[in-house]
Amino acid sequence: MNPGSSKPRIDSVVVDCHTHLSTYGRQGETFARIRDHLLCSMRAYGVAHSLVLPDSEFGTCVSDLDTTLDLARDRPNLSVLGTACIPTLDGGMVAKLDSLAASGRIVGVKLYPGFEEFYPNDEVCLPIYEVCLTHNMPVLFHAGETMDEPWRDRYNRPERVAELAERLPDLKVIIAHFCQPHIAVCRDALLTHPNLHADISGMAHPSVVDRCGRDEIAGVLLEVASSDPGKLLFGTDWPLCDVGDHLGLVDSLPIPRADKSMILSGNALRLFPLKLAPGTTV
Repeated sequence: MNPGSSKPRIDSVVVDCHTHLSTYGRQGETFARIRDHLLCSMRAYGVAHSLVLPDSEFGTCVSDLDTTLDLARDRPNLSVLGTACIPTLDGGMVAKLDSLAASGRIVGVKLYPGFEEFYPNDEVCLPIYEVCLTHNMPVLFHAGETMDEPWRDRYNRPERVAELAERLPDLKVIIAHFCQPHIAVCRDALLTHPNLHADISGMAHPSVVDRCGRDEIAGVLLEVASSDPGKLLFGTDWPLCDVGDHLGLVDSLPIPRADKSMILSGNALRLFPLKLAPGTTV
């Protein structure tokens, strides 16, 4: 939690669809301890449920799939997305994702174009999309700025993700980070393709605000929300980004309360096969 951030007045159930168990900048912390920090942050900000996104590689500062599944086990307010390293994808990994989806242990798949050199519409990815279609799960793509290396975003620009959305109109496709800094192009893609959505994770981070402009960010989100509030999902990219700042971003939009509720939780509950903890009122 950012000690300097304030808690906005939110009267909706909140589902954070973009978090990680990351030790980046947290020397000496374990992934289990980061999981506990996440649960503490959720209580502090009134987040009812979080989706935890693992890294596609083992041994990084972000927990891998098996570690994430283990740490989320028996935590009814945490769900996990599957993932795979596309350059080394094989039938065994596809079968593993299919089995995890069938047992309800994953609720979607996160892929990392840009970090890995592939395009969302590449043939090698199609078996993963078949798993998502079979189990009515979305696929979420890292999109936009990647490792401060601009050449990498050619793999995940909105136009590239839109090619997949057009090819597979029944697949639920989500663009992470509103593909910042390409927010105007992302807006146009969202309003063109019915099965394309975006999360707002990272959009309230000071570096993104500096890069894209506070008014410009609010403007594109307002345009999309006013046209179709079903397109946007609340996400934070915790622990790199502050939950309160992202709640404040949604709260600042001059849209009806019902539309804010869709962004904060309704759209996630519609797109992901989530089961909220007992006692949670939607």
